[in-house]
Amino acid sequence: MKLRFLFSLALGASIAAAAQGYQDGVDNYNADRFDIAKEILNNTINDSSTDKAVAYYYLGNIAFLDKDVNAAKANFEKGMAANPEYPYNYIGLGEVALKSGDKGAAQKQFDQAMKINKKDTEVIAAVARAFWNVDPVAYAKDIQKYIDKAGKDSKYTEPAVYMLQGDMAAKEDPGKAAGLYEMAITQATEKGEVNREAYVKYAHVYDTHNRPLVIQKLEELNELDPESGLAQRELAEVYYKNNQYGKAWKSYEKYVKNPNHFRRDEQRYAGLLHSAGEHAEAVKWADKILSEDPSVYYMHRLKMLSQHALENEVEAAKSGDALFSDPTRDFVPNDYIVYGEALVGADRAGDAVAVLENGIAKIGGDDAVTIYPTLSEAYKKTGNADKAIEVYGKYLQSGSATANDCYAMYQNYIAKAREQEKGSAAATDAYNEALKYINLAIEKAPNVYQYYYFKAAAIFARNGNTPDDECVAAVNKMFDILSAASPETLAGAKAVRTAGYQMLGMYYVKNHDNAKALESFQAALDLNPDNEQLQKQVESLKK
Repeated sequence: MKLRFLFSLALGASIAAAAQGYQDGVDNYNADRFDIAKEILNNTINDSSTDKAVAYYYLGNIAFLDKDVNAAKANFEKGMAANPEYPYNYIGLGEVALKSGDKGAAQKQFDQAMKINKKDTEVIAAVARAFWNVDPVAYAKDIQKYIDKAGKDSKYTEPAVYMLQGDMAAKEDPGKAAGLYEMAITQATEKGEVNREAYVKYAHVYDTHNRPLVIQKLEELNELDPESGLAQRELAEVYYKNNQYGKAWKSYEKYVKNPNHFRRDEQRYAGLLHSAGEHAEAVKWADKILSEDPSVYYMHRLKMLSQHALENEVEAAKSGDALFSDPTRDFVPNDYIVYGEALVGADRAGDAVAVLENGIAKIGGDDAVTIYPTLSEAYKKTGNADKAIEVYGKYLQSGSATANDCYAMYQNYIAKAREQEKGSAAATDAYNEALKYINLAIEKAPNVYQYYYFKAAAIFARNGNTPDDECVAAVNKMFDILSAASPETLAGAKAVRTAGYQMLGMYYVKNHDNAKALESFQAALDLNPDNEQLQKQVESLKK
């Protein structure tokens, strides 16, 4: 995610969003997001807007799934006390009895639930689901009996029947399940309702093999029910999984305003802001999260990455200090690389060397090889050109070097050459090594005009600022490549074109070809009409 891993930090929520309250917990339960449902329901159980009979029913179901039958029973009883006319807590108690093997007691509870409103086919479907939850094989006939009754009584328009049948088919026949969820959506729509869990379960069926369809379905749900936390989060997640990070962070931006969001959602949101290139906002959210929970140490990683992307290397290095403050944590090579680059950028190259050497020792093997270029740069910044070259040589020997890696080694040798006495054998040797690596870069990327300029510049410097045939050949190759370049590229290449024309001019002067020398210096002057030195060179050649 090299893309982009907001606004005021106040998480104000609209009245409509707040009104979702415990309903977000219900929705998440029905969409099989049980952990999220449990947390929301517990967080909202004492809200004045919470229907406690409903909330306790779903908390009871969650406890039942967790195999805590006593807690399930207690919650169902609390729900029944809150509203004895709410039928589903009777179904919950029936399910508890059924689980204990007392089908007779269970049936009494189911019958009581169905008596409350004999026309409520959703309740009948819930009885079928209770039998299915306890044992789909042993109670197959009972399940079918109540499915048939709910279907017949509703004239086959009850969405809950299709939802149950979809869940029953999901493992063995996902295609059939999706069709049933689609029917649940359709039947709810005809009643003027939005069946959120049907949309989400339909999306889950196709999540791994038809993600565009999943996105389309969840976008439709968000349009129909824009304040649903479930709808917001599910769409954000599928965008994320589909590498649509820009849309993902926009969806999370909306979701984190919902009062039922979680800190882990804020953490994902902060990461998405970074991935989407919104680095300053990512830092703000990371700071918010750390202020509320300093133990979320990987927010220091996010801050380090984002500050580094913003080129705020001093701050990036501070975040790296915090991230690496606990030596027992596990780090990946990129952690060491970014921290090392930040330390170098913050003028702490000596610290960078120590950190990176430690990283290589800890990680070891092929993974450690990726740290070598940063370590080489750190050594270079400490003035240790020999060590920088040695380390980078190890990296190149790994066989994973790119043209740019070869160019970096060229720079190491150029730095070493400049440390030597001009004209000395040591300087010449260093320039020759630099040429070896720029030639390797050219082999890997033969159409990069800058590499030919760097080759010419190394030859020019090695020869005491005197161009030779090899230098001129490299300059001419650079101009050949630039002959097909766009005006924008030519403008960006002004400096190297100027230097190239000057080298050509000097070469022709040395070889007593004043006409070509004048042509070359004039070309350089055309690029730099205010350059007095070039003006003098041109005037002297015209005499």
